[in-house]
Amino acid sequence: MADVQIDHRADLISPRSCLEAMLTYNISGVPLLDIGTTSLTGLRANALPNLFDNETLTNPIFQTIALDREDCLRLRSDFIRTGVVYDPRIVKTGRFKDAFGVEWLNSDGYFAPSNHPLESAGLSDIEHYGKPDWKLALQYVKQEFGDSLVIADAPCPGLLDSCFLLRNAWQFMSDISEKRTIAGTLLEWLVETISSAYEYMLGSLDRQPDLLIYSDDLGFQNSMFLSPSDFRTYLLPWLSALVSRLRKLTPAAICFHSCGAISPILKDIANLGFEILNLDPYAKGMDIKTLRKVLPKSVILHGVNDLCALGEVVARQDRAGIAYFSTELAQSLPVIAAPVDSLSCEEEVMAAIRGAAFIKNLSAEGFDNLRRLGPVRSVIEEALEKTLSEELVFI
Repeated sequence: MADVQIDHRADLISPRSCLEAMLTYNISGVPLLDIGTTSLTGLRANALPNLFDNETLTNPIFQTIALDREDCLRLRSDFIRTGVVYDPRIVKTGRFKDAFGVEWLNSDGYFAPSNHPLESAGLSDIEHYGKPDWKLALQYVKQEFGDSLVIADAPCPGLLDSCFLLRNAWQFMSDISEKRTIAGTLLEWLVETISSAYEYMLGSLDRQPDLLIYSDDLGFQNSMFLSPSDFRTYLLPWLSALVSRLRKLTPAAICFHSCGAISPILKDIANLGFEILNLDPYAKGMDIKTLRKVLPKSVILHGVNDLCALGEVVARQDRAGIAYFSTELAQSLPVIAAPVDSLSCEEEVMAAIRGAAFIKNLSAEGFDNLRRLGPVRSVIEEALEKTLSEELVFI
């Protein structure tokens, strides 16, 4: 590790100023933190069951819970959530029907679709399929939200996710090959329907969010669902049309999320103009170095650095591990630090808090030195000492 002297006089900037700077590719300073907000970074109901029994849900499938601003601040998050919420009673029976008419069944603690309403539908059936009633409950942001940034969760699944849910994944992929008129009709119906979900949510909020989530899983861990050619031919034009509609609804920066190995289409996704990408760094070909090499430098990465893994090595005082994860984070800029997935147990929650505390204990100059020079002993030791001296609790 290198060793440098650190100047502690640098002024702190607000989360909003930090986000504005990142959106204009000013990458100096410690990154923002997003923990416990949307279904991407939230706490699942079973993570702290004694604390969050019967809480409102942000996603009934993942059973992530709607935290208020005070809880998010305790997690060290710079963001607070707004968006659609669900009564937890809808999942207590182990079965429920979503707004698209898909029935979900709980099997061994995980929900999976038990039917696909349009699996055997013809062209006319799809064209006249009933539009969802988006009169859903919302989590509002209180007027006094301080310096926190507001992140709006996705109100419904994305285009390909919804095609698979309504039509069945294998049936829709068969449609792409053999029944392209049906595939195109379903995609057109979904552009209208999904944009109406966002229009309802955004139009019902007291204020526009700073960041908006659009979520659409496009791949397995080792490959894409559709071939790159089929994605570009059949899905990309409709996705582009949907993004254009979202742009007309809000000035917020849009964060695109996808799980899976989608490296062949990363440039296509970036060309849609998403300011922020939340991707799966553990999928094939999706490591952080590859993402930074392929994507434009201005794209902000969200949740691709493993915040929980950083927290775990901090707890063990594993300096080699801390050097690796903190330097990786610094050299990934611009980034928003977040868990790589929602948090499902108390250990993951505490690891995320510890990782967040370590990041917040880095000075802006120290973090910049990690980015320019690699591991710097004095920077890491100081942040580690401060973190270990804090009483890190959430409850």
